[in-house]
Amino acid sequence: MKRLVFVFFIITCPTVILVSQQNDIIKFENSYMGLEPPDDTPIIFAPGIISTDVYNHASVTMNPDGTEIYWASDNDSIGHRVIWYSRLKNGKWSKKMIVDFTLNNDGDCPMLSPDGKRIYFLSNRPLESNPTSKKVRIWYADRTSLRWKEPQPLPPVINSSHLQWQVSIDNNLNIYFGSERKGTKGKDDIFFSEYNNGFYSDPISLNHTINSQFHESTPFISPDGTYLIFSRMTFSNTSKSGFYISYKDTKGNWTEAKYMGDQFIDAACPYVSPDGKYIFYKKSGKEFRNVYWISGKIIEDLMQNK
Repeated sequence: MKRLVFVFFIITCPTVILVSQQNDIIKFENSYMGLEPPDDTPIIFAPGIISTDVYNHASVTMNPDGTEIYWASDNDSIGHRVIWYSRLKNGKWSKKMIVDFTLNNDGDCPMLSPDGKRIYFLSNRPLESNPTSKKVRIWYADRTSLRWKEPQPLPPVINSSHLQWQVSIDNNLNIYFGSERKGTKGKDDIFFSEYNNGFYSDPISLNHTINSQFHESTPFISPDGTYLIFSRMTFSNTSKSGFYISYKDTKGNWTEAKYMGDQFIDAACPYVSPDGKYIFYKKSGKEFRNVYWISGKIIEDLMQNK
């Protein structure tokens, strides 16, 4: 058995090196770790690598060409949740490695920007300006070459109120997230904040075609901003829990969200692959550990009937 070797570099600029373990190779080739793609029935994604006995708190996220996959899970040896990644190089996927900025502080629910140049994640790590302040905030790190810069928190306009689980970003770095903050229409809402010239606007609860009296959370916005998938938990006998999808109409308004089907019961943290072919997700609840994937054809099918 090969021992894992953590490699640390001394550098003069405030960057974080991606590589943190020996670059062993696993025998998966080509896209999606060489796995047989799913049809309309969900199957477990990457069993033994991403879907393991260790609890996954989120789904996966990928860079634009699908050559890197990131996810988060508990890590008992370190004592907190970490962000993992695997990279496809020369036709082989590397053994999973820990993103260095989660070695000493927690990292959860990673989400790459559509261009792959920025990674967003949740963490309760302390602020540099207030080391005693520990609460869950959205952080981000920018990328240069093969390095992630030192993570920075999003501004207080986003982080000052309660946040919930997965965040999602479109091509313009506009951000969507779930929250119980002031302005909700129900238990939790999907909020939107526009990014403009380096600043985020005050988050607003999306309209009633998306948010309801129930729990809305874990949004995924398409890179071009034309559709939004999210989780709705109803705890009701008259309304179904699972994934819902809304599309932008020709006037830029969100259409009435549609239930995506019983195959997504208890689903959370939707993510659509960069090529649009597959939907990845996990299930709500501590007892659910795996990441699932399924054909993304339903996105187009429901759009035709919007």
